[in-house]
Amino acid sequence: MKRLILGFNYWPRISNIKMWSKFEIEEIRRDFELMSQLGINTIRAFILDEDCADQQGNLKQDCKGKIERFLEEAEKHSIKVLLTLIVGHMSGKNWNIPWDSDNTIYDKIEQTKRFIEDVVNSFKRSNAIMGWVLTNEISLVKVPENDNVFFKWLKELYSYIKGIDDQHVVSVGDNVSPFSHNFLKPENVKGIVDYASPHIYLYDQDPIRHSFQYFMILEYDRSSGLPVILEEFGFPTSLYSEESHAKFIGLILRGALVYGADGALIWCFSDFPRESDEPYLWEPHELTFGVIRQDGSEKIAARVVKDFSSKIKNIELSSYKVHKRDSAILVPSWFYKDFQFVSEQNRRWDFAKVLNQAFTFARLSNIQVTFARENENLSNYKLLIIPSITRLLTSTWRKLLEVVENGSTIYFSTYTLTHLSATHLWEELFGVIPNNYAGSKGVRIPERIRLNNDIIDIGQSNLYTYSFKEKDAKVIGVDKDNNGVIFMAKRGKGNSILSTIPLELISSNNEIMNSRYVSLYNYLARVANIEQSFPPQDFGVEIQYLEGKEDSLIAVLNHTWEDKEYRLNVKVKEDIDLCQGVVKAKSGCLMRV
Repeated sequence: MKRLILGFNYWPRISNIKMWSKFEIEEIRRDFELMSQLGINTIRAFILDEDCADQQGNLKQDCKGKIERFLEEAEKHSIKVLLTLIVGHMSGKNWNIPWDSDNTIYDKIEQTKRFIEDVVNSFKRSNAIMGWVLTNEISLVKVPENDNVFFKWLKELYSYIKGIDDQHVVSVGDNVSPFSHNFLKPENVKGIVDYASPHIYLYDQDPIRHSFQYFMILEYDRSSGLPVILEEFGFPTSLYSEESHAKFIGLILRGALVYGADGALIWCFSDFPRESDEPYLWEPHELTFGVIRQDGSEKIAARVVKDFSSKIKNIELSSYKVHKRDSAILVPSWFYKDFQFVSEQNRRWDFAKVLNQAFTFARLSNIQVTFARENENLSNYKLLIIPSITRLLTSTWRKLLEVVENGSTIYFSTYTLTHLSATHLWEELFGVIPNNYAGSKGVRIPERIRLNNDIIDIGQSNLYTYSFKEKDAKVIGVDKDNNGVIFMAKRGKGNSILSTIPLELISSNNEIMNSRYVSLYNYLARVANIEQSFPPQDFGVEIQYLEGKEDSLIAVLNHTWEDKEYRLNVKVKEDIDLCQGVVKAKSGCLMRV
């Protein structure tokens, strides 16, 4: 039976990172018993190398015996283990790697192989092992000199592990996500890891946009062709209330399920009472990420995890699949590939925020959206969204014209970077001609526009945008002087929509989203004739689902901090969370329909 991987990143409650040097099997047994009561099935555990390896990279015999007992105890409690091999960084400290005294990492491949071989050969036959996690956030120990150095290191170690054990999965143990270093983008590690492993600790004053980031990352990683396990997520209750901490965890778990993730691992199992131990001595927030308190009692989040696990334990996930997305956000190649003299590459983090904003607007408009890359077949999508981008590959524009002529709708929002042109097909694709004065930066983005009958306040912006005159395009948005700023052109069987207002970029930099911006995405959905499986919901509420042969598994996800009513146009076969038409603040409702 296929089930969601559900669990924790694990250090023992009392001995914490000192687990191997202060090994207490009874403490571990008590923790495992509590985990079993919570209904979890997986942990990500860590070998602290300075306690378990010698200077040649050999696994110490006493540590080998401890790991063996640890895995035996996990098996007794039906807990699978993703075992992390190289811990150079953990919780705010870079720890000693005995065979790599200067922590240069990427030039110590042979010594690292020795340790890996010892560990993998010793425990690959353990029934408790689910897979091998190569590192814990090794990029915090040392950023590689360049991307190729990292790829060579990862590929060689991945292949080496697979040569010893091809029966278990292998991940890098670092943040594979659109918000990561370029060398950790999923497009770049596909083929040298078995699953994408996002580690997500993101902050946003807008509560709706904030939790959408988590699902955007899962969708982005999954769209690359990699399975996804949300390997780390959580918050410290020394900073956030236990109630909000619990609600957040419950929401993310339900979203991870219906967005097609293979699993989710909370950081972490428990709080730690030993305040003077490193690194907690200078990182007090690291003491309170757990769902179990320092004294062993359960936080509200523990009850949320137990409730969730009990409700999904009998769901056969192999009976469901992620349904085909009919829309996609186009990801430019420069976001994960390097090109000469492309200044946008220096702002990839900012652009990841733009991608998330486009994703958020699309989902709030009930558009089932994923991500597509320029080298993919783009004809599979009824709607292609190109948000606040200053350039794609030149060859992509001709490809987009063909897609539109064959019946798709594309939406492109843009702004200027001095003399650089986003495309050479303004007239051919969008039905407009440039109206900029030679040598100018363009025109200031207006503070207010009118889209059909909707007034959208933009506010003040330091950005410049293009000025166009319509050739055969229809003006659907104007500024206060009635100048066209949003255009639509019919091309073949489809439509191309051009916005000179980069709403996604502007909104991504605003503290709180402007809900009126969603009106443009609602318009896109109508133009593209997007199918709506469920009715529109109140702002901040989305419905996501997995398709089955006999029914669908859906989640009503409330991204706000207010209780919301929801509306369905289908018969509910099973109200799993017993919500009865109301989804509580920052939570989700599972049901079969």
